[in-house]
Amino acid sequence: MLLNELVKGRIWFSQQPLRFGPLHITTRMTVIRLSDGSLWVHSPVTPTPPLLASLSQIGQVRYVVAPNKGHHLFFLLFLHAYPEAHGFVAPGLASKRPDLDSFAVIPQQAPWSDELPSWFIEGLPIINETIWFHRPTGTLLLTDLLFCFGTDNAGLTGFVAKVLGVSGRLAMSRTMKLATKDRQALRRSVEPILSLPVERVIVAHDQIIDSNPVEKLEGAFKWLL
Repeated sequence: MLLNELVKGRIWFSQQPLRFGPLHITTRMTVIRLSDGSLWVHSPVTPTPPLLASLSQIGQVRYVVAPNKGHHLFFLLFLHAYPEAHGFVAPGLASKRPDLDSFAVIPQQAPWSDELPSWFIEGLPIINETIWFHRPTGTLLLTDLLFCFGTDNAGLTGFVAKVLGVSGRLAMSRTMKLATKDRQALRRSVEPILSLPVERVIVAHDQIIDSNPVEKLEGAFKWLL
């Protein structure tokens, strides 16, 4: 797996293939260099030797976060590669993964909050997701709250993306809409991010949105607002 530079000297990402039966997708790890030079890692992937070598060239991994209840597969494996890093997990994840019970829950006020504030997404307990906004680069970082699958996805993956309403556009999947338990709480969580000066949106699956991101965010949540 390669480490790709997205914003010069500030943000990188790496994508890893995943397979769920006949369904083939990718998942994205995002790395942000904080103002003190340390690295903040979101939704880690498998720490392969080439990936670790690339990370060592850009800084020291200090924080590793499992941002929701679904993105945790490689969390422990990644932290084993960085035993001095601090790990943080999504609220409720330890109930699903008791082996993660010793890790701190993602806090609202964290060491990185001044430049990387966060919002916990309420009303959607199936994922209990936290999202972040990197102020210096105008980057909004999501995981599974929204998806955007490229239209080049073929076969079953492309078909499922179309059925879920996330093919070729930034959107909440139909399954996430159905999983919403408290629409008003979700709306309250989403409204603050729509006023942010967003320059790009990074999601875990599978496109990065850097063209008209504010307009596309508004379109993604139009059903809710």
